[in-house]
Amino acid sequence: MELYKTRQKTIPSVFVFLFLFSISYPCIAADKQQIDFFATVSATGDKNMVSMTTDLFFTKVQTLGGYSVVDKRDTPYSKDKVSANIAFYAEINENSDGTWQCTLNAIKIEEDKAISETKNYDSYYKILLDAKSSVENIMANIEGNTTSESLDASQNRALSGVNIDSLAGTWKGEDSVDKVIIMRGGRGFVIFKNGASMTVSISVNGKTVSVIQNGRSNASYYPDLPRELALKNAATASPIKWDLTLTSSSTLKGTKTTLVENTDSENGVKKGTFNVEWTKQ
Repeated sequence: MELYKTRQKTIPSVFVFLFLFSISYPCIAADKQQIDFFATVSATGDKNMVSMTTDLFFTKVQTLGGYSVVDKRDTPYSKDKVSANIAFYAEINENSDGTWQCTLNAIKIEEDKAISETKNYDSYYKILLDAKSSVENIMANIEGNTTSESLDASQNRALSGVNIDSLAGTWKGEDSVDKVIIMRGGRGFVIFKNGASMTVSISVNGKTVSVIQNGRSNASYYPDLPRELALKNAATASPIKWDLTLTSSSTLKGTKTTLVENTDSENGVKKGTFNVEWTKQ
C-alpha cells in the first residue's frame, strides 16, 4: 500500500517534468540564429570552380557555432527571399590583371545592417585557403563580436593546436625553391625556381610536420646536382622528404632528405640531410 502511494506521487511528477521540458525545448532550439546561404554571384565562365568554392563557404558557415544554416545555394540573393535572421552570399570575379576579387556579404534584415568585406588574391586557390578566416571574420563583424588577440596569445594558440588548416598557405625559405604551397586536406606543391613542380603530402603529429614527395622523381627536383647526375639517378631515387617542427606560428624548422653529390659513390650521389627553415608569407 505504501509503495502504491509512492508511485502515485512519482508518476505525476515525471509527467510534469516532461511537459515542462517539451515546452522549454523550442526555446532552447530558438537560441540558434538561422542563416540563409544564397548562391555565389560570379561572371567567371568556370562554373565548376565557382560551385566548388560555394560549397566550401557553405561548409565553413555550417561549422560556426550558434547557427542553423538554410541551404539556398541555387537561389540568387534578394531581400524578399530571406526568411532567416541573417543572409549570406559571396561574389567572385577575375580582375583584368589575372588576380581575383572575392567579396563576402552578410545582412541582418530586421536591423537593416549589411557588411561587405572584399579581398584581392593573386591566385584563385588563395580564396580557398582563406575561406575559414574570411567567414569567421565577417560573421564576427555582423554580430559585433570582433575581438583583438595579442601576438603572444595568437602564437601560443597556434603552437598548441597544430593542424593542416593552420599550416595552409605559402611558405618560402630554400635557395632552390620558389615557394611551397600547403593546402587544407594534406596536399601541397613545391615550386622550384627552375620551373619544376612537385606534389607533396603533408601530415602532422603534435608539433612535427612531415612533408613527402608524391609520384615519380624528376631530374629537375635536384637543382643542386650536376644535370647529368640528376638525370642518371632521378628514376631510382627515394622520395624527397622534409621533417619539420613548428617553432612559431609562421616558422617551420627541420631537415630535408634528398640526393647530394658524392664522388666516392658509384652513381656519384648519396642520400643526404641538411637543415632548412620555412617562413609563412
